[in-house]
Amino acid sequence: MKLATLQAQLPNFKIRLLTLADQEALLALEQSNPRYHQYFSPEPLTMTEIRHDLTAHPDEIAAAQKQVFGFYLANRLVAVLDLLNQYPQEQILFVGLLMVNQTYQRKSVGQVIMTGLMQAALQSNIAAIQLTRVTADDGVARFWHRLGFEDGNQLFLPLKAGGRLAVTTMTRVLQ
Repeated sequence: MKLATLQAQLPNFKIRLLTLADQEALLALEQSNPRYHQYFSPEPLTMTEIRHDLTAHPDEIAAAQKQVFGFYLANRLVAVLDLLNQYPQEQILFVGLLMVNQTYQRKSVGQVIMTGLMQAALQSNIAAIQLTRVTADDGVARFWHRLGFEDGNQLFLPLKAGGRLAVTTMTRVLQ
């Protein structure tokens, strides 16, 4: 996804690619959503995990296919969007994470960002957007369903602390 294409669809935000220099701001944003991290680990979120979040990608794709966009209002990081371009197929955009700072939740920020992303994706000849969500999180399911995403398969991710986490794939075909 080209930054300029996304920025043109979302002119009220200042959008930029996040780097390792943004770790502290990203940590603060993710800490504002403690429930999300608790699905994956009972331990507190660490800076090491934030660094990993900024760079991790599936082995079968190039590092350049991963982008982590930061969305700013009044010079404050209010949301993060982690994308994998051309994954799992060429004309698909995969959302690894959309997280809105808790202060800005339920104020349409996530919906506005995703609507802008869908428009930018259409302009970029992307046929569909996919993601996985934590199956047990009903609020997240309602959010994605309102945006026209449909449930797919349920998968189980292995957790570092042992056990598995049920996630549901979701897809939105763009038109």
